[in-house]
This record gives sequence, structure tokens and C-alpha cells, in this order.
Amino acid sequence: MARYCHRCGKKKLPWFSRRVICKECEAAEQAEKARQLMELQQKKLLLTQQIAESKEIHDDAIEFLKTQPKDALLEVYNQLYEKFTEDKEMDEGEINLLQKFRDTFGLTKDDVNYDERVLPYIYVWAIRKMGVLPTVNFTNGDLNIVFKKDEIVHFAAACILKEWKTVTLGYSGGSQGVSIRIAKGVTYRVGSHRGHLVKDQMYVEIARGVLVLTNQRLLFVPVEGSKQINVALNKIVSYKCYENGVELYVERREKGYLLVFVKSSAVEIFGLCLGFLLEKGV
Repeated sequence: MARYCHRCGKKKLPWFSRRVICKECEAAEQAEKARQLMELQQKKLLLTQQIAESKEIHDDAIEFLKTQPKDALLEVYNQLYEKFTEDKEMDEGEINLLQKFRDTFGLTKDDVNYDERVLPYIYVWAIRKMGVLPTVNFTNGDLNIVFKKDEIVHFAAACILKEWKTVTLGYSGGSQGVSIRIAKGVTYRVGSHRGHLVKDQMYVEIARGVLVLTNQRLLFVPVEGSKQINVALNKIVSYKCYENGVELYVERREKGYLLVFVKSSAVEIFGLCLGFLLEKGV
């Protein structure tokens, strides 16, 4: 009994072939899928342009985008982000639009890399346009921090505290000595020594915890270890930001602190906050 294409019903198919449609129908289906994909891409691009220009997500856009998979939503979000940051800045309307987009379509901060890509723009906008720092809704949890009157939290992030210490690296210049045979089965070793002790100074991990910066002071509260830091802002002598942390020097302390952030993106925000507060002379 002959087998025919399931799509057109005209073309015969080889009896032992796994095909259910003929080559011509298969090519037509692939062409149709490509056309639909192109139309979908064009529609997403048009919607993205409309959203970027109006800074609003209208009901028709929401209805369409809710039918799209997560990767398509992230594609639209990223296009909006790139459009908004072409001038290396974001205004309040653009920041709010990205927030609304996340909330509307259930995207998480991790999905859009919020802390690294968006949060710094929020601080920059607040400083430039309003002359203030954003306030962090900080919850104490198990840290039990007692804040002072009128104290406002502007920054909080997990970090590792390191201090400048002398550490032993080992021995150098040791010798195994020489074995001298005295009698059968008896030897005596002379000249054996371990060499001299090698030491060096480096930053050593002391504790892990949370670094909190307020309008009055800098706090490091440990969750592992016991070392704490509680420094009034006017006692900070100098600081230097690196790719993943900050080196800090305070009054009456010769050795510095090195605070290494769990998320390297926190360095930029911490530097913005501390620089702003110190410049104001808080």
C-alpha cells in the first residue's frame, strides 16, 4: 500500500522512509516558519521602539509580550537597557520603566543583572539631579545593629574583611646535611638544618560579614569571625577602590583594612556613596 505525504496528500513517500511529508512540503514548512520568525522579530523590535520612545508599556504590548518565552522578554529588556544607556546615563523615567517591565513580566534582579547594570545609575541620578543619596531599606536580621538618631543607611553589601599582617611562608636555604658511617649499621648525620624563616606582609582574611555605610559612619558587622569596624566618617583618612574591593585607612591606625565585596559591582556604588558623603563633610 502506497504512502502519501500527510501535508499535500499527493506526493508518494518511500515505503521504508521515516518521512511523513514530502521534501517539497518540508521546504514550504521551513520557509513558513522562517517568515513567522521574521515577523515576530519585527513586531518585537517595533514594540521595543515604541516603549523606548513613550517610556510606557501599553496594554497591547503587555498582552503580546506575556505570550512570549522568558528569553524573548530578556531580549526586549536588554534592548531597552542598551537604548536608555546610549548616553551613559539614565533618567528617572527610564529607570522606572525598566522596573515596571521587570515587575510586569516576573523577571528577577538576577535575570537582568540589576545590581551591576541598573543600580549604579540610580545612585548617579539621585546625586546629580537631587543632590542626595538613595536610602536603603536595610533590615537588621541577625546583625542587631543599633542605629543612632537620624542615621540613614545608604549602602549595604556582603564582603570579606582583610587586614595587613605578617605571615610565615616557610623556610629557605635548608640543607639535608651529610651522613657519615661510623660502624656497620651506624651512621651520624651532620650539617642538617631547616634554613632561615621566610616571612612577608600581606592582607589576610579576618572575617566575613556585611559592610554598612550610613550618613554618619561605616560599619562592618561580622557573620563569621569576631572582628568589627565602627568608624565615624570624619575619621576616615583615605580610601582607594579596586576592581572588587576597597582599601581603607582610618585615624590612629597605621595598617589599613581591605574590604573585598562578594559582588564586584558593589565597589562602584560604595565609591560613589563614600565620595559623596566625605565631600559634603558629613
